[in-house]
Amino acid sequence: MAQGKLKRKFTTTFSSEKKTPALRSLALRRFLFSCTDAGLILFVWIGICQCNFLEKSSTTEMFVNEIRCSALNVVVRSPELADALIACESARDAMGFLAVQGLDVTGDIAIELLTRLPAVVSGSAAGCCLESEKRVQILVYSEFKKFKTWFGIPIDGELYRSLVSHEVAHMVTAYNFKIPTPSIQAKEYIAYITQFSIMEPVLRERVVSQFPCEAFEGDWQMSTTIYMFDCMGFGVRAYRHFLKLSNGHDYLHAILNGKALVE
Repeated sequence: MAQGKLKRKFTTTFSSEKKTPALRSLALRRFLFSCTDAGLILFVWIGICQCNFLEKSSTTEMFVNEIRCSALNVVVRSPELADALIACESARDAMGFLAVQGLDVTGDIAIELLTRLPAVVSGSAAGCCLESEKRVQILVYSEFKKFKTWFGIPIDGELYRSLVSHEVAHMVTAYNFKIPTPSIQAKEYIAYITQFSIMEPVLRERVVSQFPCEAFEGDWQMSTTIYMFDCMGFGVRAYRHFLKLSNGHDYLHAILNGKALVE
């Protein structure tokens, strides 16, 4: 809708050749404002997905609880102990899945649960992965629940666990990529298949049923543009693609080695 509206404004503004300089200047300002508005709409839509590519962040959050997850190289800082325990469980499941796929899960990870994400992150985002700082930042459950729904279903504790697993998967894969600048779709593919793989089957079925889309047929269908315009649909289609592979393990390592899902 935004693009159609923008096109109509462009046609109306520049169709006449007899405009005065003042009118042309006014028309140009209106057009640029329309472009900015359309870009803002797109940015907000993208923001509902996890913001996984923030490189630097700062926070003044006061962490009441700091726990080291049992048998894991993961530390969780959180104002809520219950949320910290959920984060540990989710990290364990995500890392367990990735370890079975042959990824190195020994890198240190810090999980920070916040009542508010950094100001540079969209207000509709639920979490961020700061690869260079070896930590992820995720909203506490009470704040995440304010989104009401996620993947088209009401938010509950199980969906929250899946959010944490997605961000942890991003951090683990950051340690495992063999190429310096993997594509967005490469990072998201692995994060989403981890997220869906560790979901309880009943929840997973509820989620994927909200997206009546077919599995990706191959790399050529998975692009940054597709992800940007429908990140959750991308995740479901990626998971369905993974299920159809005869050897998902090899495909994941092809991604990590820069032989699949490259720009």
